[in-house]
Amino acid sequence: MIDQKPITITCKTGKEFQLIPIGPENAEQFLDFMHQVSSDTHFMSRYGDEVKQDDAAVQAEKNRLTTFQEDDKQAMLSIFDGNIIIGNVAIRCVTKHRKTAHRCSIGLGVRKEYHGLGLGTILVEQAIDFAKASGYKSMELGVLSDNIPAQGLYKKMGFTEWGNLPEAFILDDGTVIDEITMYRKL
Repeated sequence: MIDQKPITITCKTGKEFQLIPIGPENAEQFLDFMHQVSSDTHFMSRYGDEVKQDDAAVQAEKNRLTTFQEDDKQAMLSIFDGNIIIGNVAIRCVTKHRKTAHRCSIGLGVRKEYHGLGLGTILVEQAIDFAKASGYKSMELGVLSDNIPAQGLYKKMGFTEWGNLPEAFILDDGTVIDEITMYRKL
């Protein structure tokens, strides 16, 4: 289990935010974040209307966040502006089997109105620090082929492209988008 104390971070403009490992008490805030981010862009794995926020969804999210909170090798790290989650990175083990237990994957999102503040860089740095401290040897992720800003961030952070999954996403309007897989040795 990781330390639950908030860390003050400073963005490019000098504004300070709180970085907090979230748990079940943050389920509603996280679902609100996912709904908004997924509504603002097609870069997420689901649409905003697919992020349910009813009682059953909140309970399921509490259960999922409890699992993260109780696992030393997984984490959900969120940046807060007051009570609102504005950025999040999830660090997950690929599997717990011995052959692949050295690998983790990350998923990242930042609210559109907070883009350009360096929060993605901060979140990836925190994820790398957490992964190293947890004993992982490599980190991987998937990014849509048309998400050029995210690809630039990941390359800046030491990730290299190692694969391409053709037609990984098909949008509601029929647009087909490949997913680029990236890797970073820790």
